[in-house]
Amino acid sequence: MKGQWDVKLLLLEGPTDISFFAPLLKKVYGFREAPKDLHDKIPLGKNFENPQSSPLSRPICLVKDNQAVVMFHVGGKDRLSKALKLVISSLHIWEEHFRPNLIGVARDIDTEHDVVNWARNVLSSFNPVERDGALVVNDVEVVPFGIGSVEINNPNVYEKKELELLLTALAEKESTLSQFERSLNQLKEDAQRRLKPKDVMHVLAIAKDYDGDSMSGLYRKFVEKLINEKPELIEGLLRESGLKEFLDRITG
Repeated sequence: MKGQWDVKLLLLEGPTDISFFAPLLKKVYGFREAPKDLHDKIPLGKNFENPQSSPLSRPICLVKDNQAVVMFHVGGKDRLSKALKLVISSLHIWEEHFRPNLIGVARDIDTEHDVVNWARNVLSSFNPVERDGALVVNDVEVVPFGIGSVEINNPNVYEKKELELLLTALAEKESTLSQFERSLNQLKEDAQRRLKPKDVMHVLAIAKDYDGDSMSGLYRKFVEKLINEKPELIEGLLRESGLKEFLDRITG
């Protein structure tokens, strides 16, 4: 497709975040994989010069009509600050008709409850202007989002506010946690502490007969299956966690 593109960037912590967000964008919001020639217009990421020095992964570009969402992961929460600064500093190298107008940054809440304040500190040297929950730098909106704002009702699990808490909440809603309650309780006793959401993911892998090499595949398959079979659970989670408002802004 030629002409002007509406380009949004989405910066994520790691590959498991990509595996969570990509099915949502594809199956809930109707995006699809972009053709190769469009990927060639993305001047950042590990398919370009000096890949070892870049904090950004290979870009994943999804499209719908004249909209494009370009996702990067940065290999860990601690690298998000560097990546965000790099993206802001590199806006001028994008082609004029394929230049981002919004950058979404999603990170685990964990102990940083005010992600807007975190982004404000990261971008302080760019003198951002706050507007409608975003930070504006050179007419580009930066929209921070904290992942993990959900609650679960299981005494074996500590509600650490991270991506895996969202998946734990989904597993609770579709009854996997109750079916494997004895396993969760035994794991808690063995660890002598309540389980973190990442611990629960190993139980989820057993419950779903997942034998892949990485958790990314489990997250993707679990989300896709629920979208196809129990979309109301996904819709409920998106509303409860605030993700719907964030993704509506990314795709709007």
